[in-house]
Amino acid sequence: MAWKETFSASSTSLKVSMALAPLQALVYIIGYSTNYWLTAKVTSVNTGSLGGGDSISGLFNQLGFKVSNGLWGSKMCLLDQCQTSEFGSIPDWLHVTRLFATLALIGFVVTTVGVFVCLFVTQLSQRRILHILTCVVATSTAVCVLVAVIIYGTQYNNLDQRFLTQTDKDPSWSYGLCVAALILDIITSILLAINALRKPII
Repeated sequence: MAWKETFSASSTSLKVSMALAPLQALVYIIGYSTNYWLTAKVTSVNTGSLGGGDSISGLFNQLGFKVSNGLWGSKMCLLDQCQTSEFGSIPDWLHVTRLFATLALIGFVVTTVGVFVCLFVTQLSQRRILHILTCVVATSTAVCVLVAVIIYGTQYNNLDQRFLTQTDKDPSWSYGLCVAALILDIITSILLAINALRKPII
């Protein structure tokens, strides 16, 4: 079979990329679509001259009050009952983060398709330009993810407060998955660059 011969003749770096590309895409899709880019817990409540803010914040924590935010909405939990909602107002920096995150999502999908085409489609796999383009897309994807996580990582404390509370905000697992996908994509980009450099010019 032609596709088997094409696969056998492919470089080791391209074969490793075949495993990494769909993995990083899956990891990123989960992180991109879930509302756990950050979690917030109440540390104090502004009660003004009434006092007792610390005891009220303790009550919030005993009741399990927690807010989780993602790119597309938030999730509020109280007494193990959770409700998901969209943001009321969206700051400009979050719009920019969404833009780069969405471009990265497209890039992950295109990279995965490109790697499999390079490995299994005989007529196209012989063309060095396809290998170069796949590498360029993977690298551009890494840049988009990097921009998105940097913007979110530096701005998430500026999300609008819904209550007269002070909260501890920490990056959560959805954000971590996107960072993990970024690391995998950097590795994939390096492997694809090595593969493209070694590919004969056709």
